[in-house]
Formats: sequence, structure tokens, C-alpha cells
Amino acid sequence: MRTGKLPENTFKRSVANAIRYRSKDLSLRPGVGHDGAVFGDMVTAMATTAFYYSGHEMYAYNNAINNVIAAGGKPFAVSLGVLLPEHSEEAELRVIMDAVAKQAEIDGIDIAAGHTELVPTVNAPTVIVTAYGHKLWDNRHKEVKEGLDILMTKWTGLYGGAILARERRTELVTRYAGSYIDIAASYMEYTSLFPELRVIEKSIADDEINIYAAHDVSNGGVFGALWQLLSACNMGAELPVSAIPMKQEIIEVCEYFNINPYMMNGQGSLLIITDNGEALKERMLESGVNAALLGKTITGKKRVITIGDEERYLVAPKGDMLNEVFYGQKVPV
Repeated sequence: MRTGKLPENTFKRSVANAIRYRSKDLSLRPGVGHDGAVFGDMVTAMATTAFYYSGHEMYAYNNAINNVIAAGGKPFAVSLGVLLPEHSEEAELRVIMDAVAKQAEIDGIDIAAGHTELVPTVNAPTVIVTAYGHKLWDNRHKEVKEGLDILMTKWTGLYGGAILARERRTELVTRYAGSYIDIAASYMEYTSLFPELRVIEKSIADDEINIYAAHDVSNGGVFGALWQLLSACNMGAELPVSAIPMKQEIIEVCEYFNINPYMMNGQGSLLIITDNGEALKERMLESGVNAALLGKTITGKKRVITIGDEERYLVAPKGDMLNEVFYGQKVPV
């Protein structure tokens, strides 16, 4: 199997289908297009590190938190599992814990439990985060109908562009000014969905906007996330690529490595299907969160991105462009 997130068919065959007992207490269980589980008033989701570099623990932390938010929850706690190679120094563990603890304090998240172990079969620090939240709204994928708005927050390829700018800066400055690359690296600050959560929470309280389904953008980029969200809702869409918001610095980083920014890890962006996209977009913008309407849902399974007069059919994600850069694994486009 390829490095990274499991392909959709593999996940269905060897993970989802292997689960034999399904409790009636779960109103939403993890699957394609929704990465969190809901039972009663509780929402929970898990994430692990996908890339190995200084600060990788924050990817797992934000990913788990973002999954809970996309599943309809307001996070309040996380538990951590830290696996370290044998003979690791205590200082390495302290760096990981200090980073997570500092951000958790800012976010108002309790670190409720954890496990740390030195493992001979691990050759790089691995962090596993499980996040927990109180349910704010129900994802109602089966209620999605034709004509609902599809909204996207922030910009495409945020996390991937930022980590490439940081980890491959030496290469990139041979073409671009260092200050330009630093701007791209700074977008790492936008990879949490807490700003979106604050807007959503207020909108729900005001009872003005109905959210039918949401999905955070991460592995596979916005193209992959759109496929997964529409697949979960059993709906189609025809969306112009020009509607997808982007940052020029991220585009330039992708051009240097000859990769597709729409198929690159976009942690920090959220896709939402709602009946009042214009109002939700304005609320996001007023709160300092970039947002754009991509289009509307349509009946059927035609999932298309239009590029001028050309059509590109969305498919289940087959990898992430970061793997192409870091591991040399070509991602089919």
C-alpha cells in the first residue's frame, strides 16, 4: 500500500466492512465524508501524524480537533498517545508535550488522558490524538437535496503549501524571495477550524442558517474533500475551479514542485452544505474568516470541476501531493 491515508476502496473493504458490531447509540459513525463519531451529546474523532518534521505533533492535534468540528461538535478535550523510538531523549518528549499543551491552553482544550511509550519498531516520533466535543448540530447527509449551497472557508492547499515553504525553504529561495516564502510558511497559523466554529456556533444559536453537512479539507486536498462530502450525501455538483479560493504564494510553491494545489493537504479549510450560503459567507467574512461559495448541489452523481470549457470529473482521492514531494510517490491526476 502507498504511504499516507488509505484509498477509499481499501478503507471500505478492510476497515469499515471489518466492523461487525454497530451500536445503536452511535447516531453518526466515521466513514467516507465524515471522520468523527457522534453518540448522545458527544462527538469524538482521532488523528495521527502523517509527515515527520519538527512540529508534526500539531498536525495531529489540529486534525483531530477539526474532525470533531466538522462532525458537528465543539471540542473540549483531547487525549494523546506518543510513541518514541528507543533511546529517545526526554527533551524530545518535552518539546512535543509543550507544543500541544501551549496550543491546548489557548484553545481552552483539556488534555484529559495520554500514553507515552518507547517502541523498538518506531523510527520517528509518532503522535496520536483523540479529540472530544459536545454536539452542536447534526450532520444530515441523507437530507441534502438539490440546490443547496456549497461553501468553502479559507484557501486551497493551506497546510501543504505552508509545510513545503517551511521544510523546503532552501530550494524555494533559489527562485523566490525569502520574504515571499516566509509568507507562505506563515499560513500554518490558519490550519485550525476554531475561527469557523465561533461563526457556526453563533449562526446556529440565532437559528438563521441550517447546516446539512460539513467536511474538513485535509489529505487529498479540496478535490478529495469535495468528492468525499458529495459521496456521503449521495449528491452531485458542477463547480467552476475559479470559485475555489487560493493564495498566490501557495500556488507559486506548488508550481515550483510541479504539483496540483487542489489535491494537496488543505487542513484549515472547511466545506459546508447549507441552505443560506450567502448569509453564512458574510458572517465568516465579518469575523475575519475568508469564505467563498463554490456552487450548488445537483441531483445525481455527476461531480465535476469546470475549467473554462473543459470538465474534470472528481474521483475518490488517490493520494496527497505532499507524498509526491516528500516520498516520491506519484499521485494520479
